Amino acid sequence: MKKIVLMSIILLLTTGDAVSQKQQEEMSALASTLTGSDMEVENWEVTIKEQMSKDRVKQLIKKLKTKNSQMVTSKEAENSIKYSFGYINKKTNINETYNIVIPKDDKYQAQFTVVLEGNSWNKSIKKDYLNRLESVQYDFFSDNSTKFACITTTLSGKLGSVYFLNRIKESLNLQNIDEQSDTVENSMLTKVVYGYTPLWDQKITIMDKPMNLQLAFKDIENGKTKLTIGTPILITEY
Repeated sequence: MKKIVLMSIILLLTTGDAVSQKQQEEMSALASTLTGSDMEVENWEVTIKEQMSKDRVKQLIKKLKTKNSQMVTSKEAENSIKYSFGYINKKTNINETYNIVIPKDDKYQAQFTVVLEGNSWNKSIKKDYLNRLESVQYDFFSDNSTKFACITTTLSGKLGSVYFLNRIKESLNLQNIDEQSDTVENSMLTKVVYGYTPLWDQKITIMDKPMNLQLAFKDIENGKTKLTIGTPILITEY
């Protein structure tokens, strides 16, 4: 599926110097917007990334092997070695994946990535998620990390899309809104919307304007629309 892209832009991922008093945790805010509109959360995913020294990631590998020795895989490529650790918490229904990529060239840093994900959302899952998020950020990451959130639902036709877009504009105080339609023949991706909410500190600068929300609308069967929302930008296929 060909994605809609903004041409001739420079993307700069930034974090503000001070956190607004109105700032909300991103995934919790997105899920609340969906459930508050009587929509079902079908999938959600939070990804945290950070570039680290090789000495630091070696410490993390040792720590993860101690906890998850039965779910460790490693794969060596031409220019790097990748370690993966998986963990499924049956009590919370939250899947956790830890990936470490160590370049063989010493001039490059390693990358550490943690993914928390699930396929449903309620008050209990929200509580468990926030606890795990806090623990993961404290145990593994510094203030230099970057967090991406993504959530998926299904809307009922065009009216549902219009209603929800108006709803999210209001609930997140969405600004700098830019809507783009897909003109590719036979493409099921109908529209991508970009915007900025002051409720979140992390943002991307596009043509000197801050943005930190992306919505992708994709037509599916029976006149329904698949909606994928990401912040500060979608990093998964939609």
